[in-house]
Amino acid sequence: MKDLTVGILNELYGGCLTERQRDMIRSYYDYDLSLAEIAGQYGISRQAAHDAIRKGEKALYECEEKMGFMAKLAGIRRGLERLTEALKGGDAEGAESIAADILAGM
Repeated sequence: MKDLTVGILNELYGGCLTERQRDMIRSYYDYDLSLAEIAGQYGISRQAAHDAIRKGEKALYECEEKMGFMAKLAGIRRGLERLTEALKGGDAEGAESIAADILAGM
């Protein structure tokens, strides 16, 4: 099973890749094309397509490690879930505190 994280990272950091790597990763993760199909599109071997995708994945994970946007978005999401629960429970003070935490983390 493909890790959908790479597709998200490609949306966030795809500008750090070559256009070809970005497109290959999009084809593989977003459009669920096989390595053989991608290789056929680019006139390369299946192994070359695999290598380009793996190299792009590595670069995307390195960008996330340095910048942390995806981790920050996950933290905001968790905070918003907590905020929603506090609001549903009528805890205005708690909601205010959670909102302040979310904003402080940005």
